[in-house]
Amino acid sequence: MPRKHKPIYASIKPRTTNPPTLESSRNAASSSTPPPPQTVNDRIQQLRREQTPRATPQRRDEVTEVAGIRRTLGQGRRPPPGPAAPSSWLSRSRWAPEYVRKSRAYAGHGNGVGRFCKLARAHDEEYKRLPSSRSLVHQCLRTFALHWEEISIYEQHYLSALPVALKEALLSYLSLYGERSCMDFKSFKILFQGDQEVEGASGSADVQFLDLTGLLNEGYTLKDLEKSLQRSGANVAVTSSMADLSRSTSKRQDKALVEVADSWEDEAEDSSSSVLPATLTVPIFPNLTRLSLAHPGTAASWTDLLALSPHLKTLTHLSLAYWPRPSTTPNAATTSMVARHATVSLGGTHFYADLDDDWHEAANILRRLSLNTYCLKWLDLEGCTWLRALTWDLPSNAPPYTSNVFMSGADEWVRPASSPGPDWNAAWRQIEYVNFFQGWIPKDTKSLQNMPAGVVPAQLMQWLREHGKKDAVKGLLGDGGAYGAVEWVEKEKVARSVGFAIQSLRKVGSGVYCRVDYGWGGEV
Repeated sequence: MPRKHKPIYASIKPRTTNPPTLESSRNAASSSTPPPPQTVNDRIQQLRREQTPRATPQRRDEVTEVAGIRRTLGQGRRPPPGPAAPSSWLSRSRWAPEYVRKSRAYAGHGNGVGRFCKLARAHDEEYKRLPSSRSLVHQCLRTFALHWEEISIYEQHYLSALPVALKEALLSYLSLYGERSCMDFKSFKILFQGDQEVEGASGSADVQFLDLTGLLNEGYTLKDLEKSLQRSGANVAVTSSMADLSRSTSKRQDKALVEVADSWEDEAEDSSSSVLPATLTVPIFPNLTRLSLAHPGTAASWTDLLALSPHLKTLTHLSLAYWPRPSTTPNAATTSMVARHATVSLGGTHFYADLDDDWHEAANILRRLSLNTYCLKWLDLEGCTWLRALTWDLPSNAPPYTSNVFMSGADEWVRPASSPGPDWNAAWRQIEYVNFFQGWIPKDTKSLQNMPAGVVPAQLMQWLREHGKKDAVKGLLGDGGAYGAVEWVEKEKVARSVGFAIQSLRKVGSGVYCRVDYGWGGEV
């Protein structure tokens, strides 16, 4: 018979609980043992948590602003999925917070348009100095400009080794992205050091363009620029080969005590035996031909510019965009002295000079400037409101472009006196391009339509229809206030009359053709 299987039942023992003393001893033993080592990912996450910056008021405002925009976007439509846009994208958006908009590049430089000056763009078209906006060189130069104060200190031993092309581009980037007070005399000198100061430096002999747009300030004035353009050489003996060079005795010798000789014979012998040392002034930028002094701000000084002009005889391109009215006493415009018989203005230009059409001092300053800049071929006067001084003449003189003196064949001595302004057929006879752009263009079409019929409003209306919606033009359009369009048209008429006068003077004097640019397509 088969054997019967007897089921085997497993016996389940009751679970016994450990006493509390045993549990506490186990917990103590487990806590005393060291924790397992952290992995690389755990360590990275811990460092990220520790290095996360704390929330600042500006950061909270930015997050709140973005959150509010995302809620109200599209009148109830769901916002786009994903995280909010980074702050670098919002810096160029119209929805950016106020403190972000104020910190944009080139804020406060005249028209506030984030672009290089006109001379820098013209120089780039010829020599290709400015890098592409998507290149690594652009990012490096922009970072240099944003942190120039730290770079000029911690990298002062390497800045002078930059190529000349990058030095010229770096100045343009400083004018666009740097702060107004970032440039000083020390950092400018460090940038253009030579081999004598730093080994391997590229020097400044090959520099052709200095872009100081918006960089003039209390730390770097026109007087500092005058010092930067020349270097006083050591005391050397003047030989026969240096006979044609100009020399000047040092100031220390002029102030030295003069020993009185016992007799005239002894004095003559001492003077014949002694050799007077001389100091030679060596130009630091011997090939400098282009200079931009646009947007000077409070550092503008026509007195210093006239003192600097003897060192600008090699310039062919000059930018004086947004310079104030030429005057050597700008603070005395509203000051007058009451005499017994009349009231006399203390300054060269009185307060009501514009209403009286008195440009005598401004024309005189421009004439003195033109005598030292006789090699100019390109002149930028964007945003200047003193264009009348370029062709202003005395009321007693008959302008050649309005009188019939030259047409009738009469003698030129009929004119009683010469013009007080610059001579466009003598000192400035080589200028072939002048920029008279006002810096902005009105977009108020209603004000233009309500104006009386005229050539300028009609041309501007047609230009706005054709070019007003282009991205390159939107940054130049503005309102200008209640009477902005009216004032703009009046100033444009003055610029047109000055441009016509320059062309007439050139035609009468058989000079070269001068192209006048108004910045929005209108030329004569």
